[in-house]
Amino acid sequence: MPDPQDEKRLGRGYGAGYAIVGAGFGLVFSILFFAWMGYLADKALKTAPLFLLIGLAVGMGAGFYAFWRRISAESKSKP
Repeated sequence: MPDPQDEKRLGRGYGAGYAIVGAGFGLVFSILFFAWMGYLADKALKTAPLFLLIGLAVGMGAGFYAFWRRISAESKSKP
């Protein structure tokens, strides 16, 4: 009969994997969202790529910060 503790560890491993995948999606969506907002601002204000580039930089910064916090928290919670 399988040990219930082994099953708990296995399930926790899958949860950690999903959390990391979710953090990756959050990073990508953050970059895309801010880039899109920058594109819309450029279109409205007719300022070629200025706000698009600012949006990319903000999206990468915010997305990477959230990604790093999520990964750090996930790695600390492992036994």
